[in-house]
Amino acid sequence: MEAAVLTEERSSGKSTKKKTGGIILAFILMMLVLTLFSNTILKYSLPSVSAKRPSFGGGLTFKVNGSGSVEKEEEVKVLSKNGSWPVKEVEVKVGDTVEKGQILVRFDMSNTEAQIDAEQLGYEQQQLNLDKLQISYKEAMQLADDKQAANVARDMESAQLALQVQKRKIDRLRDEINAFSVLTSTEEGVVSEVMAAVGASIAPGSAVISLTKTMTEYEFKADVTNEQAKYLKAGDAIKITIPSLDDAEFEATIKSIKAKMPDNQVGQQNNNPGGSQQQNPDLKEIVAVMKDNRLKGGEAGEFEWKKESSSEEGAILVPNSAIRESNGDGKFVYVVVEKEGSLGKEYFIRKVKLTVNDSDAVNTEIKDGVSLDDFVVTSSNKPIAEGKRVLVSNEVENGSE
Repeated sequence: MEAAVLTEERSSGKSTKKKTGGIILAFILMMLVLTLFSNTILKYSLPSVSAKRPSFGGGLTFKVNGSGSVEKEEEVKVLSKNGSWPVKEVEVKVGDTVEKGQILVRFDMSNTEAQIDAEQLGYEQQQLNLDKLQISYKEAMQLADDKQAANVARDMESAQLALQVQKRKIDRLRDEINAFSVLTSTEEGVVSEVMAAVGASIAPGSAVISLTKTMTEYEFKADVTNEQAKYLKAGDAIKITIPSLDDAEFEATIKSIKAKMPDNQVGQQNNNPGGSQQQNPDLKEIVAVMKDNRLKGGEAGEFEWKKESSSEEGAILVPNSAIRESNGDGKFVYVVVEKEGSLGKEYFIRKVKLTVNDSDAVNTEIKDGVSLDDFVVTSSNKPIAEGKRVLVSNEVENGSE
């Protein structure tokens, strides 16, 4: 009887232990499931970032691309400079090729020459009058007639002033003959129209001859943004491709970089030479010189400027997509920091301020802040911040596992 009771008690104890062990095992399994479930939920809620390590290279590559056109042959009007003298002789005809400085028209200056003769005669008469006054002055001084001497002195001073005025008038007329008796070409070109006729007078500022300017060199003009223009300077070489000439490539030199004037004001320059012109603050116009006998003017083209900056010791380069900026911190990057967690590796964000040298269209050269071992965030699907946990979508690719 006692043996039966003892056996029953032992069986009951074993059953209790089994139940307790089962409860503990179930609790452990439940905790594992809950941990895995919570981590799964957490991973779906965490920002996913792409990151890469900085590269080490020789420097940056700067490029400026754009489109423009070759200037067309220019029509030039040669204008009458001064006076309205009749034409004496026309030295050229339509179709003639003329050089810069070549005489185009001779004017009849006979009226001016006659005026000089008349003014010269007046000058000589004024000189005779002055000579007589000088004699009278000497006589008055010899007679000690102070009053008479004073009167004659005033007359002499007046005569001298009149003589100076007369001389300046003669000199001016002679200068006019020397400067304006002929009209010369201001450009090299071909005569396309002659507006002068022998015997006819031409008003000052009127067109006398029309020339089609001979283009020994062409100008290629293109618009660039202010950001692009900061890399360019006069004297730089650019490569220009002209599609209409079977994609021929030309080397050209930048002649100037200037503020761009809006298109609706370009045509107003000649009509309002004294007025102020509004400039486009967002654009610059580059002008490059081209020389090639295949060019006719008016061709559209694409240009490219390229420059590589090199560093003797190399440089740490970070993709521009990784660079961030704020008013308080300046330029910075987010770096992924790896830590061991309960279920493996976990990744957190660290903010790193930068000192940069320069940037091209792809990379930024870093002077101080990150090293080649840092894992720099280049993109994220959600906002990230200092200390925040993240998932790294390309950890295998970047060697972070």
